[in-house]
Amino acid sequence: MHEPEEYIFDLDARVSLFEELNIKGNLTAKKALELLGHDANQWEVNFVKLEGNHTNQLLYKAYLDILEYEGYDIKELLHVKSNKDEVDLDDLNVPALQIKNMIKDVFGALKIDTSILDFNAELDGVDFEQQPAYQLWHLLYSYEGDDSNSGNERLYRLLNKKFGFTTEHAKILAGISFQNDYGSLSTKAIRRIYPYLKENKYSDACVLAEYRHSKNSLTKEELESRELKDRLEPIKKNSLRQPVVEKILNQMVNVVNALIDKENDQLEASGHQRNFHFDEIRIELARELKKNAAERAEMTSNINAAKLNHDKIVKILQKEFGILNPSRNDIIRYKLYEELKNNSYKDLYSNRYIAKEDLFTNKIDIEHIIPKSRMFDDSFSNKTLAFRDVNLRKGEKTAFDFMQIDTDDEGFELYLSRVENLYKLGMRSPEEGISKAKYKKLLKKESELDDGFIERDLRETQYIAKKARQMLFEVTRSVISTTGSITDRLREDWGLINVMKELNFQKYKALGLTETLERRSGQKIEVITDWTKRNDHRHHAMDALTIAFTRHSHIQYLNYLNARKDEHHKLHSVILAIENKETLSRPDADGSKKRVFKEPITNFRKIAKEHLEDIIISHKAKNKVVTKNKNKIAKNNHVQTTLTPRGQLHKETVYGQYRYSVKKEESVGAKMTYDTIMKVTKPAYRNALLERLKESGGDPKRAFTGKNAISRNPIFLNEAKTECLPEKVQLVWLEKDYSIRKDVNPDNFKDEKLIDKILDEGIKRIMKERLRQYGGDPKKAFTDLANNPIWLNKEKGISIKRVTISGVSNAEPLHYKKDHHGQFLVDENGNIQENVVSFYEAVSRKNQGLPIIDRSYNQHLGWQFLFTMKQNELFVFPNAQTGFDPLNIDLFDAENKKIISPNIFRVQKIAQKDYFFRHHLETNVENNPATKNFTWKREGTLGLKGIIKVRVNHLGDIVSVGEN
Repeated sequence: MHEPEEYIFDLDARVSLFEELNIKGNLTAKKALELLGHDANQWEVNFVKLEGNHTNQLLYKAYLDILEYEGYDIKELLHVKSNKDEVDLDDLNVPALQIKNMIKDVFGALKIDTSILDFNAELDGVDFEQQPAYQLWHLLYSYEGDDSNSGNERLYRLLNKKFGFTTEHAKILAGISFQNDYGSLSTKAIRRIYPYLKENKYSDACVLAEYRHSKNSLTKEELESRELKDRLEPIKKNSLRQPVVEKILNQMVNVVNALIDKENDQLEASGHQRNFHFDEIRIELARELKKNAAERAEMTSNINAAKLNHDKIVKILQKEFGILNPSRNDIIRYKLYEELKNNSYKDLYSNRYIAKEDLFTNKIDIEHIIPKSRMFDDSFSNKTLAFRDVNLRKGEKTAFDFMQIDTDDEGFELYLSRVENLYKLGMRSPEEGISKAKYKKLLKKESELDDGFIERDLRETQYIAKKARQMLFEVTRSVISTTGSITDRLREDWGLINVMKELNFQKYKALGLTETLERRSGQKIEVITDWTKRNDHRHHAMDALTIAFTRHSHIQYLNYLNARKDEHHKLHSVILAIENKETLSRPDADGSKKRVFKEPITNFRKIAKEHLEDIIISHKAKNKVVTKNKNKIAKNNHVQTTLTPRGQLHKETVYGQYRYSVKKEESVGAKMTYDTIMKVTKPAYRNALLERLKESGGDPKRAFTGKNAISRNPIFLNEAKTECLPEKVQLVWLEKDYSIRKDVNPDNFKDEKLIDKILDEGIKRIMKERLRQYGGDPKKAFTDLANNPIWLNKEKGISIKRVTISGVSNAEPLHYKKDHHGQFLVDENGNIQENVVSFYEAVSRKNQGLPIIDRSYNQHLGWQFLFTMKQNELFVFPNAQTGFDPLNIDLFDAENKKIISPNIFRVQKIAQKDYFFRHHLETNVENNPATKNFTWKREGTLGLKGIIKVRVNHLGDIVSVGEN
């Protein structure tokens, strides 16, 4: 056996790869090797795929579409042979530079600015931003639409004026959809590092650029000696790309600074200096925050679909299998069984039929494809069904390695074929086969497994978490990261998983929302019906508590589970030592032994429950009405301060106003006013009517009724009196209407009546035809447009995603509908009176320099001001059933939080004499009649007697009682 030869790319190889990746976007390992002149059968690359410049890839794809539109044969120009009708960059086996030069030649002939094809990342300042390539990208990326029917007319004009693209070319470019995601580095940082990347690794390039991209760039001495900030600085408005990210991070800043202030106050009270710093901060990295709005909506939809499927399976298990109270494992077992239906319900390993009656017996195991000892993965994609004897033989091997060892060549090929077949079926429909994640795990070799999952999670973590770590590192010497997977495991092992149910149990039992279930062991337990921990805001605090007690040894143990049984692993002895010190074995619900982590402190679960009972949730009240904006006037450099409303003042965002013609036949009579006569189409009729009206002093009744009615006193149109004005005349006039842009989705276009509102007749026809194609079902017709587009022009790749509709004539001020706050006062008879102030009125008062809250309202009648009420503000209610009265308790005393918490409600919405409140711990907004006065309240003015307004700081402490 020869030692494998290692080849590291030299500068020439890197430049060659860069040129390809910069235009084509991605390269497979095989193509990369071929490009560098190596035999793909003899060499391997340590990446399956090389990621390239996706932005440039999209632009060059559009450039090729422009050439095809102009009638050029790309395959002929590049001298390539292909049977495909459409040419993709990935399919072109010619150098990227050749593609670029070909496009440049054609663009030159078409009078398109060819400098857009040249980009220099090393330019500085204004020179960098003035590059045509940069300006083209920025224009396409930042353009948000105009008031035209297409929404892009101004963009088309700019593309023509700046770069020479025709309107048809511009339409192709406007169809580009750039990836909207967060980057981990700023443009400034990238440009600083870029010159050093050609000849160095990323980490070395950062050092050479004097850019410390993480705390790991600092030496141990630098870490210990660096100067820490006393407080975190809030992120300035618009300093980051996403306002939502700024809000999230600034909330973190508020909480951290509040903790620092609290500790410093205690130091000062005991006679010490205010110099508190955290020894360590622990943070959980959550990838879910990376999802954009569309992805979050899709995730919510998937969750809802999963719940429906879950309920459906429960009914099947109860009816067909006689399992009265199916457990989570029962449901997973059934789902795994159905996953094998297109393999004739045979397991993937032995290809033996799994009889329905054996499914819930000890003959069949739920098997981990990649053993948990190798990778801490308990997800559905890492599970399949296997016969017990097969599972025992498989042991700690991966499915791929086991099948390669356990079967002959033919058996192994049949296994691969089964997996491939189910994956292809799953690609067409998830219900018919297996997912891509499971497919990859079924084909993964042991040698391909990395040493742990925590590093992978850290690499995949989004910008928001990296930014949070970077900011926290300014006020502490150590920031320790953990992941949701580890938190889940520790929370379960430490017995916290059902704490929220225990905290809510008595409340739900009193409401009759519990049921008794019988476990397989025969034990009967009472549980809450249809409830999850996410119904209570305190589940975040429970996770934070778990994270606070997570030690590096926990992370290391779970990260290197495979080292437990591998004596040759460098961490084998360390992991065993952690196992002996930190874990113990105990039986699970089925009686099987399970290794769990020891509680971090004695009675941890009991103490955690006591702390969770004391929590009061801080809700941000919606107080601001306007924002001050400073605008610099270019002519005289004068700075003008303006007040911008913090909300919309109209029902709809009006994209365009237009007029349409209305025709009507009107009888000549009392309705024939001057304005009506001016709408008469024929000038001769109009003039004659105006003359009669003038003779009657402008009174239409005198002019056209009674003795002057047309039938009695005709209006002649000629001197010979042979032609009379008819009794009915044609009117025509222009009505004003508004148009808005609407996304194409099932909610906006449920039927043809709504499609009729589309202004563009061509688009209207296409939309109606699409709806008919899917049998009038809008969910099928207008869902998943990314994979099933509605083509406006398929040849040019132009699809319909948003349309302009008419009929929005009610663009009226929102102050008729939207209330900003309610003022509550006691009248001269001791009754509570209200004065609801609209958002429009609040903005008007602010602009006039008047206080938004009018405390002197009806003071002359003897009314006394009590409090205001705005959305999300907190109120403590008296409780006649428990005898709780907020007037007889110290609301500031933290020892009373447990008593106060059940009686605190936040304002959900207000209307005249109708106020909705939600309990401060509740996350959902359902108005279940059974939970009224527990999870929600609906009150009139009488129900507000005895309530007290409180303000809670970021740490959940009551800091203000009554109206400030």
